Amino acid sequence: MFQGALRDRPLSPPEWLEAALDWVYPRRCCLCESLGVEPICERCRLEFPVWQDRLGAPHGPLDWSYGLYPYWGRASQAVRRLKYQRETALARPLAAELAAARAALPYHDMVVPVPIHQSRHRERGFNQAELLTEGMPDKLVSWDCLVRIRKTRPQVELSAAERLSSLRDAFRADPQALNRHVLLVDDVLTTGGTAVACASALKIAGAASVGVLTYCVGN
Repeated sequence: MFQGALRDRPLSPPEWLEAALDWVYPRRCCLCESLGVEPICERCRLEFPVWQDRLGAPHGPLDWSYGLYPYWGRASQAVRRLKYQRETALARPLAAELAAARAALPYHDMVVPVPIHQSRHRERGFNQAELLTEGMPDKLVSWDCLVRIRKTRPQVELSAAERLSSLRDAFRADPQALNRHVLLVDDVLTTGGTAVACASALKIAGAASVGVLTYCVGN
């Protein structure tokens, strides 16, 4: 059957390799494991939570926040599998949703993924926030405006007060942020400690405003 499908028409080398891989390793939904082409199947899409109160109030140096989903159910499963189980196929559909959400956001002229420490990047192999900016205009995205200069413990292990303390002076922003309206991008906003610390560094560098767009918002 597989060979017959390949004989239907000539395939270029990349297409042939992709077809062979699909036959040996059938594509599956990254959330429910059912067979299918898309990383998130239609059934799982229907199980994503609905949330209307998306725009958050100012929080210290952070001027606003916006999240697509509450951090539970299929939405939280998606970001956890991307981040901790390296299901990078999820990055494309999640990034597409975040890119589409930009139309509803306050004005911004720079997009900055929330950075992780270089040691964690080596360990994980990627920064999920960088993957989530891939659907946004290249001319807006800055990969080097903000850097994480100090490694901290994983935030999920800390209380709200400990998170704020551990993140103090953990980020440094480049002067290219001067007078810019910055949109931070990350996977999850919980206590807001990471976003606030990033916003503080950007404001010190002269940013005019800083908001954050995340896929999920939770506790």
